[in-house]
Amino acid sequence: GTFMMGSKEDEADEDEQPIHEVTVSDFYMGRYPVTNEEYARFIKATDHEEPEYWGDRKFNQPKQPVVGISWHDAKTFAKWAGLQLPSEAQWEYAARSGGQDQKYAGGNDLEQFAWYYSNSGDRTHTVGTKAPNGLGIYDMSGNVREWCEDVYDEDAYSKHEPDNPLITLGGVVRVLRGGSWFGYGRLCRSAARNWDH
Repeated sequence: GTFMMGSKEDEADEDEQPIHEVTVSDFYMGRYPVTNEEYARFIKATDHEEPEYWGDRKFNQPKQPVVGISWHDAKTFAKWAGLQLPSEAQWEYAARSGGQDQKYAGGNDLEQFAWYYSNSGDRTHTVGTKAPNGLGIYDMSGNVREWCEDVYDEDAYSKHEPDNPLITLGGVVRVLRGGSWFGYGRLCRSAARNWDH
């Protein structure tokens, strides 16, 4: 599908502009974030290192999203599972229910779709307990930030190709999207960009 990627000027951070038309080819997106239960199967099968918060019961219930994993951990898990991380454009297209003009993943009512700083009780929650977006995908806004394939570039939107854009050069910092249980509501917006090492 084709959609307008980025954010309106009155709410956007500089790295969310310019708004630009992007087309993404068909792809699959998981209905829920990867859970601790799923990640535990990966650890057992591969003897991979446990995540940073694995021993904290507040973050390690079977159906909660796994937290404390690096981009490299996410890539290794995806390869093991026969999957791949989404590009930033794929992530935003999916979050916007197939490219619709939605402030959050599913609509404009943050409370309906997301666990975030003001309502999370300082912890993650069982996946799928908030409303799904228009594609039936849960927790793309809030609960846990999600790694994308892209290298973070503040000026990515002025460099994007119109079809299937992906930034692969320029650093070791990677894109995170979606906001989380410990982030403010504005970070849960469909267009909000974040990054980490």
